[in-house]
Amino acid sequence: MSDASPLSLLRLEPGANYAVPVPTADTWWYIATPEAPLNVVRGFDGLYFYVPPGLNAATIFAHAFSTGEAGRLVITDLEGAEIASLESDFNEPEALLFQAPPEGALLRLSLVAPENPGWSLDDAAVWLGPELPGLLAPTPEAAAEVERIAPQIGIETNWTPLVDFEGVDNPIGTIQWAKLVPEDATLPSYDVALSDEQAFGGEQSLRVEIRFPEAYAETGQQLKLFTLPVPGDGIGKVRLFLYGDGSGRGLRVRVRDASQEQHYFDPGPINWVGWKAVLADFEHASTAVSGGDENKRIDGPTVNVVLEIGHARSNPVQSVLYVDDIAISPRSDEAGEAR
Repeated sequence: MSDASPLSLLRLEPGANYAVPVPTADTWWYIATPEAPLNVVRGFDGLYFYVPPGLNAATIFAHAFSTGEAGRLVITDLEGAEIASLESDFNEPEALLFQAPPEGALLRLSLVAPENPGWSLDDAAVWLGPELPGLLAPTPEAAAEVERIAPQIGIETNWTPLVDFEGVDNPIGTIQWAKLVPEDATLPSYDVALSDEQAFGGEQSLRVEIRFPEAYAETGQQLKLFTLPVPGDGIGKVRLFLYGDGSGRGLRVRVRDASQEQHYFDPGPINWVGWKAVLADFEHASTAVSGGDENKRIDGPTVNVVLEIGHARSNPVQSVLYVDDIAISPRSDEAGEAR
């Protein structure tokens, strides 16, 4: 990290307890992403982060390094009023879900000693959910700079809400199995509807229940959910929130553009429980494209977002999942105009 560098980023990695000198740059940030968590010793009291506009809610995760270590995550506004908190042993990665101001905000995060007398605060990893710019700053002023510098380091903050699953009209237009199911078969079956049982942001989400018979032999079966046509052109990324059940089911995000070109992104299996952001990068990550005009761009004026939920013999015969708050961001070569 050079003193002459216009940006200073600090990534901490575990291995031993050590002290890190404060950078000499005027403005700097700790990296705290799912891929590069902030690893801390005995917590911290007051680091600041930027919440971009357009989010109704967001997540921050913690994971203790050893069993018996614990902590309390606390989020406050800049005046010190508590917004949300979570006390846990964090033996497994656990998310603190909090309501986010839709206009965006600067907030303060602390990891402090738990109130439970049987727990003690020690080493832990902390990271911001994928929906947030994964940078923690020592001052509010440095956090305010995140909006400006995020695009320089590949962090997207320019999201446009697409589908929020509020109201009475279901935005899912088509539901179908990938493999033919006999008309007289009672299983596999599905139930897809708006629900207030869970919501990431707002009051509702899309509840998806799928059921299979024991020892289901059909390989490659998927339930495919197509949104009604929604506005979208020059899309670079799609973000959605999925409440997982830890089933390990395959998940694929697809966008069908106006020319019927199909863009596929595989974010990996649903191996988590609770809400998590799913980011589908159709511009920079490895994706599959087929059909349509074959220009390998997601062209509008309207598109369909498709979720494909798989089943394998190793998966349970029943799953209940929830989907919320689908948003899009533009390709980098169109972002300047969009901003």
